[in-house]
Amino acid sequence: MKKFLLSAMLLISSTSIFAQETTQLVLHMKDKTETVISLSELDSITFRTPADDGKLSLTCTIDELTPSHATYTIHANQSNDAYYQFLMSESTYNAMIEQYGNLQNHDQAWWTELSKYYENATWEDVMHMQMVYGTKTFQSEEIIRSLEPQTNYVIYYYGIDDNGNMTTEIGTKKFTTPKPGESANTFTISDIEVSYGSVSFNVTPTNNDRYFASAQNAKMVNDRLAAGKTMREIAQEVINVQATYNPDFEDMIYTGEQRIECGCSLEDTDYIIMVCGYDGGVTTDVTTANFHTLK
Repeated sequence: MKKFLLSAMLLISSTSIFAQETTQLVLHMKDKTETVISLSELDSITFRTPADDGKLSLTCTIDELTPSHATYTIHANQSNDAYYQFLMSESTYNAMIEQYGNLQNHDQAWWTELSKYYENATWEDVMHMQMVYGTKTFQSEEIIRSLEPQTNYVIYYYGIDDNGNMTTEIGTKKFTTPKPGESANTFTISDIEVSYGSVSFNVTPTNNDRYFASAQNAKMVNDRLAAGKTMREIAQEVINVQATYNPDFEDMIYTGEQRIECGCSLEDTDYIIMVCGYDGGVTTDVTTANFHTLK
């Protein structure tokens, strides 16, 4: 478009120079037809956006992106027409299409599942709760508590009416979360005290960067090490699970020197304390300490 605009501007400004040789402007259309305009009849060229046809049009932009978070805006040209939007990993998105055949089947199944949590609600009732109007900015935490670093995600969106019918084409926006940065923080674990069902310990960091602390079954850790995983990869797996399923995940993120208590439900079992820097993902090497739970 820019190339054509520049060419047209040069054409108009230079008509007097080459009018003797060029007498027609030929527009080559997408349908393979041509539109011919005589330069002798041309006064000026104006480029403008076509008038709004009254139909809903949606686009999506990514406003902020970190290893664990995305802020995005869905722009709607109409404020009275509803649309639906959702976010999931690209692998889940592809598996969903394979399982359900299309997005509408998946979304109706999802609304049906959610309706079980409301008394006397139908999938249509839940759908209406999910409908959005006008341009709006969303936080990824509204759908996924914490995104995973270096992972592909898909935002999809489409216009929808009161009966659940699509009123626009499906739009998608793909993005990849970045790799966490590195932190120079290191940790000392001391004064481990084991009680029934829990362990407490001191963590002394060397700076005020954020860090994650947890106690994990030693067999699980050792099995993953034997399978070729690194401690950083194992710590990231633990973080991913906690961020997804633990509503108190943020309580496992610390700064500064702390006395920390973690649950350990298995009796007479080897456990490993894991401490590492965290900024949407693991940012340091993992510091560990071993202990054994009470009988």
